Amino acid sequence: MAQGYLFLITALVFNATANILMKLASRRVEPMEGLSLVQKGLALAKNYYLVLGLVLFASNILFYVLALKRINLSIAYPIMSSGGFLIISVFSVYYLRETLTTLQVGGIVMIAAGIAMVAYNMT
Repeated sequence: MAQGYLFLITALVFNATANILMKLASRRVEPMEGLSLVQKGLALAKNYYLVLGLVLFASNILFYVLALKRINLSIAYPIMSSGGFLIISVFSVYYLRETLTTLQVGGIVMIAAGIAMVAYNMT
């Protein structure tokens, strides 16, 4: 069972990191008007944030499937989705300098409480 949670945490970190890399990749996408589909693909393939993000998305799926072999979906999915939301929100505020409203912060606190309740009920 502990191995399942290790897989779940790995999947969670890979998923959140992949999403962050997609945001960083989007900042490096040049206008592509007039380019053919092949030229657009080649331009995107040079964006290492995008390529690494795609690799992490694929890896996330593998680790998530391994976690689901050992953990109920009703526990794994809430941890996976809300945990990723928390990681991405913290990164967005501290490193991307995005702002959150008081209502959003309250929602994040409630999500964290929800994760704690789901995690506490795991035993």
